[in-house]
Amino acid sequence: MRLSFYTYSYTDRLKMPTVECLERIARTGYSGIDVSGTHGPSEDPKSFDKDLRTLTRKTAERLKLRIEAVITHATVTESLFDPAKKPLDLKGSVDLAVDLGAPVMTFHLGGVPKGMNADAVWKRTVSYLREACDYGADRKVSVAVDGIWPEWLNDSMDSQDRLSRDIGSPNFGINFDPCYLAVIGLSPIEFARRFQKQLVHCHLKDYRGRYPKWTHFIPGKGDMEYASVFRTLAELKWPAAAAVECFTDMKFEEACDDGFAAMTAAATTGNAKFER
Repeated sequence: MRLSFYTYSYTDRLKMPTVECLERIARTGYSGIDVSGTHGPSEDPKSFDKDLRTLTRKTAERLKLRIEAVITHATVTESLFDPAKKPLDLKGSVDLAVDLGAPVMTFHLGGVPKGMNADAVWKRTVSYLREACDYGADRKVSVAVDGIWPEWLNDSMDSQDRLSRDIGSPNFGINFDPCYLAVIGLSPIEFARRFQKQLVHCHLKDYRGRYPKWTHFIPGKGDMEYASVFRTLAELKWPAAAAVECFTDMKFEEACDDGFAAMTAAATTGNAKFER
Protein backbone atom coordinates (compact mmCIF):
# COMPACT_ATOMS: atom_id res chain seq x y z
CA MET A 1 0.00 0.00 0.00
CA ARG A 2 1.19 3.52 -0.82
CA LEU A 3 0.20 6.97 0.43
CA SER A 4 -0.26 9.83 -2.02
CA PHE A 5 -1.70 13.36 -1.95
CA TYR A 6 -4.37 14.72 -4.30
CA THR A 7 -3.20 18.09 -5.64
CA TYR A 8 -6.41 19.37 -7.31
CA SER A 9 -7.59 21.78 -4.61
CA TYR A 10 -4.22 23.48 -4.50
CA THR A 11 -2.64 23.44 -7.97
CA ASP A 12 -5.91 23.73 -9.90
CA ARG A 13 -8.42 25.52 -7.69
CA LEU A 14 -6.04 27.74 -5.67
CA LYS A 15 -3.47 28.02 -8.48
CA MET A 16 -0.49 26.97 -6.39
CA PRO A 17 2.63 26.46 -8.56
CA THR A 18 3.02 22.81 -9.52
CA VAL A 19 6.70 22.52 -8.64
CA GLU A 20 6.29 24.15 -5.23
CA CYS A 21 3.32 21.93 -4.41
CA LEU A 22 5.01 18.68 -5.42
CA GLU A 23 8.23 19.57 -3.61
CA ARG A 24 6.29 20.11 -0.38
CA ILE A 25 4.43 16.81 -0.82
CA ALA A 26 7.68 14.92 -1.38
CA ARG A 27 9.36 16.51 1.67
CA THR A 28 6.45 15.45 3.84
CA GLY A 29 7.05 11.83 2.93
CA TYR A 30 4.30 10.90 0.46
CA SER A 31 5.24 8.44 -2.25
CA GLY A 32 2.94 9.84 -4.92
CA ILE A 33 0.25 12.24 -6.08
CA ASP A 34 -3.18 12.25 -7.68
CA VAL A 35 -3.84 14.97 -10.25
CA SER A 36 -6.90 16.56 -11.80
CA GLY A 37 -7.97 15.30 -15.20
CA THR A 38 -8.50 18.88 -16.38
CA HIS A 39 -7.04 22.32 -15.70
CA GLY A 40 -9.04 25.39 -14.78
CA PRO A 41 -12.83 25.51 -15.39
CA SER A 42 -12.71 23.29 -18.48
CA GLU A 43 -14.13 19.75 -18.58
CA ASP A 44 -11.83 18.87 -21.49
CA PRO A 45 -8.69 16.83 -20.65
CA LYS A 46 -6.85 18.79 -23.34
CA SER A 47 -6.97 21.77 -20.94
CA PHE A 48 -4.22 19.88 -19.09
CA ASP A 49 -1.93 20.88 -21.94
CA LYS A 50 1.34 19.45 -23.20
CA ASP A 51 3.55 21.85 -21.25
CA LEU A 52 1.75 21.16 -17.97
CA ARG A 53 1.87 17.41 -18.62
CA THR A 54 5.62 17.59 -19.20
CA LEU A 55 6.20 19.77 -16.14
CA THR A 56 4.09 17.56 -13.89
CA ARG A 57 5.67 14.30 -15.00
CA LYS A 58 9.26 15.55 -14.96
CA THR A 59 8.84 17.16 -11.54
CA ALA A 60 7.26 14.00 -10.14
CA GLU A 61 10.07 11.87 -11.57
CA ARG A 62 12.72 14.19 -10.12
CA LEU A 63 11.10 13.96 -6.71
CA LYS A 64 10.52 10.20 -7.00
CA LEU A 65 6.76 10.68 -6.71
CA ARG A 66 4.51 8.24 -8.54
CA ILE A 67 1.53 9.76 -10.33
CA GLU A 68 -1.09 7.36 -9.03
CA ALA A 69 -4.35 8.55 -10.61
CA VAL A 70 -5.99 11.09 -12.90
CA ILE A 71 -9.30 12.31 -11.43
CA THR A 72 -12.09 13.73 -13.60
CA HIS A 73 -14.87 15.84 -12.07
CA ALA A 74 -18.05 16.31 -14.14
CA THR A 75 -20.62 13.51 -14.08
CA VAL A 76 -20.88 11.12 -17.00
CA THR A 77 -24.68 11.00 -17.26
CA GLU A 78 -25.03 14.79 -17.27
CA SER A 79 -22.57 15.01 -20.14
CA LEU A 80 -24.29 12.27 -22.12
CA PHE A 81 -27.85 13.58 -21.84
CA ASP A 82 -27.50 17.36 -21.65
CA PRO A 83 -27.85 18.69 -25.21
CA ALA A 84 -25.78 21.74 -24.25
CA LYS A 85 -22.80 19.56 -23.35
CA LYS A 86 -20.46 17.20 -25.13
CA PRO A 87 -19.93 13.70 -23.73
CA LEU A 88 -17.00 13.61 -21.33
CA ASP A 89 -13.86 12.68 -23.19
CA LEU A 90 -12.90 9.71 -21.04
CA LYS A 91 -10.63 8.41 -23.79
CA GLY A 92 -8.79 11.74 -23.68
CA SER A 93 -8.52 11.35 -19.91
CA VAL A 94 -7.01 7.89 -20.43
CA ASP A 95 -4.51 9.48 -22.83
CA LEU A 96 -3.65 12.03 -20.14
CA ALA A 97 -3.02 9.17 -17.70
CA VAL A 98 -0.73 7.54 -20.27
CA ASP A 99 1.20 10.77 -20.77
CA LEU A 100 1.67 11.13 -17.01
CA GLY A 101 2.42 7.45 -16.36
CA ALA A 102 -0.65 7.04 -14.12
CA PRO A 103 -2.23 3.55 -13.89
CA VAL A 104 -5.76 4.77 -12.98
CA MET A 105 -8.30 7.24 -14.38
CA THR A 106 -11.46 7.90 -12.34
CA PHE A 107 -14.84 9.35 -13.27
CA HIS A 108 -18.00 10.46 -11.42
CA LEU A 109 -21.07 8.60 -12.63
CA GLY A 110 -24.12 10.82 -12.09
CA GLY A 111 -27.82 9.99 -11.98
CA VAL A 112 -30.89 9.92 -14.21
CA PRO A 113 -31.46 13.40 -15.71
CA LYS A 114 -34.90 14.88 -15.12
CA GLY A 115 -37.47 13.62 -17.60
CA MET A 116 -35.28 10.79 -18.90
CA ASN A 117 -36.15 7.09 -18.93
CA ALA A 118 -34.02 5.32 -16.32
CA ASP A 119 -33.51 2.16 -18.40
CA ALA A 120 -32.41 4.16 -21.44
CA VAL A 121 -29.97 6.17 -19.34
CA TRP A 122 -28.57 3.00 -17.81
CA LYS A 123 -28.05 1.25 -21.15
CA ARG A 124 -26.40 4.19 -22.89
CA THR A 125 -24.16 4.89 -19.89
CA VAL A 126 -23.08 1.25 -19.61
CA SER A 127 -22.25 1.13 -23.31
CA TYR A 128 -20.25 4.37 -23.08
CA LEU A 129 -18.30 3.16 -20.06
CA ARG A 130 -17.62 -0.25 -21.59
CA GLU A 131 -16.03 1.48 -24.59
CA ALA A 132 -13.89 3.65 -22.29
CA CYS A 133 -12.82 0.56 -20.31
CA ASP A 134 -11.77 -1.22 -23.50
CA TYR A 135 -9.80 1.85 -24.57
CA GLY A 136 -8.09 1.98 -21.19
CA ALA A 137 -7.31 -1.74 -21.22
CA ASP A 138 -5.40 -1.36 -24.48
CA ARG A 139 -3.28 1.33 -22.78
CA LYS A 140 -2.93 -0.35 -19.37
CA VAL A 141 -4.99 2.31 -17.57
CA SER A 142 -7.78 1.19 -15.25
CA VAL A 143 -11.06 3.09 -15.61
CA ALA A 144 -12.66 3.47 -12.18
CA VAL A 145 -15.94 4.89 -10.93
CA ASP A 146 -15.24 7.46 -8.23
CA GLY A 147 -17.44 6.26 -5.37
CA ILE A 148 -21.17 5.66 -5.05
CA TRP A 149 -23.79 8.26 -4.12
CA PRO A 150 -27.54 8.35 -3.35
CA GLU A 151 -28.52 10.37 -6.45
CA TRP A 152 -26.37 8.36 -8.85
CA LEU A 153 -27.07 5.25 -10.91
CA ASN A 154 -24.84 3.36 -8.50
CA ASP A 155 -26.65 4.43 -5.33
CA SER A 156 -26.04 1.23 -3.35
CA MET A 157 -23.75 -1.78 -3.18
CA ASP A 158 -26.26 -3.80 -5.20
CA SER A 159 -26.51 -1.23 -7.98
CA GLN A 160 -22.70 -0.95 -8.02
CA ASP A 161 -22.56 -4.72 -8.43
CA ARG A 162 -25.07 -4.52 -11.29
CA LEU A 163 -23.03 -1.77 -12.97
CA SER A 164 -19.90 -3.90 -12.80
CA ARG A 165 -21.70 -6.93 -14.22
CA ASP A 166 -23.35 -5.01 -17.04
CA ILE A 167 -20.15 -3.27 -18.12
CA GLY A 168 -18.50 -6.67 -18.01
CA SER A 169 -14.93 -5.43 -18.36
CA PRO A 170 -12.03 -6.65 -16.22
CA ASN A 171 -10.62 -3.13 -16.66
CA PHE A 172 -13.56 -1.52 -14.83
CA GLY A 173 -12.54 -0.59 -11.29
CA ILE A 174 -13.66 1.35 -8.24
CA ASN A 175 -12.08 4.27 -6.45
CA PHE A 176 -12.74 3.27 -2.81
CA ASP A 177 -13.97 6.23 -0.73
CA PRO A 178 -14.49 5.15 2.91
CA CYS A 179 -15.54 8.63 4.04
CA TYR A 180 -18.42 9.02 1.60
CA LEU A 181 -19.57 5.47 2.29
CA ALA A 182 -19.75 6.33 5.99
CA VAL A 183 -21.48 9.66 5.24
CA ILE A 184 -24.32 7.83 3.43
CA GLY A 185 -24.59 5.16 6.12
CA LEU A 186 -22.76 2.26 4.46
CA SER A 187 -19.95 0.18 5.93
CA PRO A 188 -16.57 0.83 4.31
CA ILE A 189 -15.38 -2.54 5.65
CA GLU A 190 -18.26 -4.43 4.07
CA PHE A 191 -17.78 -2.54 0.81
CA ALA A 192 -14.03 -3.27 0.70
CA ARG A 193 -14.61 -6.98 1.26
CA ARG A 194 -17.42 -7.23 -1.27
CA PHE A 195 -15.59 -5.36 -4.05
CA GLN A 196 -11.97 -6.11 -3.16
CA LYS A 197 -11.06 -7.38 -6.63
CA GLN A 198 -12.25 -4.12 -8.21
CA LEU A 199 -10.66 -1.61 -5.84
CA VAL A 200 -7.87 0.04 -7.84
CA HIS A 201 -7.44 3.25 -5.85
CA CYS A 202 -8.60 4.93 -2.63
CA HIS A 203 -9.36 8.47 -1.45
CA LEU A 204 -8.94 9.47 2.20
CA LYS A 205 -10.95 12.36 3.58
CA ASP A 206 -12.91 12.99 6.77
CA TYR A 207 -16.30 14.28 7.88
CA ARG A 208 -18.71 15.15 10.65
CA GLY A 209 -22.45 14.83 10.18
CA ARG A 210 -24.40 12.57 7.87
CA TYR A 211 -25.88 12.85 4.39
CA PRO A 212 -27.47 15.14 3.33
CA LYS A 213 -25.80 17.53 5.82
CA TRP A 214 -22.15 17.01 6.64
CA THR A 215 -18.83 18.89 6.75
CA HIS A 216 -15.45 17.89 5.28
CA PHE A 217 -12.34 17.71 7.44
CA ILE A 218 -8.67 16.90 6.94
CA PRO A 219 -8.24 13.12 7.40
CA GLY A 220 -7.81 12.40 11.09
CA LYS A 221 -9.76 15.47 12.28
CA GLY A 222 -13.30 14.17 11.82
CA ASP A 223 -15.34 11.09 12.71
CA MET A 224 -13.77 8.54 10.33
CA GLU A 225 -12.14 5.57 12.05
CA TYR A 226 -9.39 4.75 9.58
CA ALA A 227 -7.43 2.13 11.54
CA SER A 228 -10.08 -0.52 10.82
CA VAL A 229 -10.15 0.47 7.15
CA PHE A 230 -6.39 0.02 6.84
CA ARG A 231 -6.57 -3.23 8.82
CA THR A 232 -9.11 -4.57 6.32
CA LEU A 233 -7.05 -3.44 3.32
CA ALA A 234 -3.96 -5.09 4.85
CA GLU A 235 -5.87 -8.32 5.42
CA LEU A 236 -6.98 -8.23 1.79
CA LYS A 237 -3.35 -7.63 0.75
CA TRP A 238 -4.51 -4.62 -1.22
CA PRO A 239 -1.52 -3.39 -3.27
CA ALA A 240 -2.50 0.03 -4.64
CA ALA A 241 -2.42 3.68 -3.47
CA ALA A 242 -4.57 5.68 -1.08
CA ALA A 243 -4.58 9.47 -1.57
CA VAL A 244 -5.20 12.12 1.07
CA GLU A 245 -7.92 14.36 -0.37
CA CYS A 246 -8.47 17.85 1.05
CA PHE A 247 -10.40 20.92 -0.01
CA THR A 248 -9.79 24.60 -0.69
CA ASP A 249 -10.87 25.72 2.79
CA MET A 250 -8.03 23.63 4.27
CA LYS A 251 -4.60 25.23 4.40
CA PHE A 252 -2.20 23.30 2.16
CA GLU A 253 0.63 22.86 4.67
CA GLU A 254 -1.78 21.66 7.36
CA ALA A 255 -3.60 19.34 4.99
CA CYS A 256 -0.33 17.91 3.74
CA ASP A 257 1.36 17.45 7.14
CA ASP A 258 -1.61 16.53 9.33
CA GLY A 259 -3.12 14.23 6.73
CA PHE A 260 0.18 12.39 6.39
CA ALA A 261 0.69 12.06 10.14
CA ALA A 262 -2.88 10.91 10.84
CA MET A 263 -3.07 8.38 8.04
CA THR A 264 0.38 6.97 8.80
CA ALA A 265 -0.61 6.54 12.45
CA ALA A 266 -3.95 4.95 11.52
CA ALA A 267 -2.21 2.54 9.16
CA THR A 268 0.26 1.54 11.89
CA THR A 269 -2.61 0.95 14.34
CA GLY A 270 -4.32 -1.14 11.68
CA ASN A 271 -1.22 -3.29 11.14
CA ALA A 272 -0.74 -1.83 7.68
CA LYS A 273 2.35 -0.23 6.19
CA PHE A 274 2.83 2.42 3.55
CA GLU A 275 5.68 1.75 1.16
CA ARG A 276 7.70 4.27 -0.81
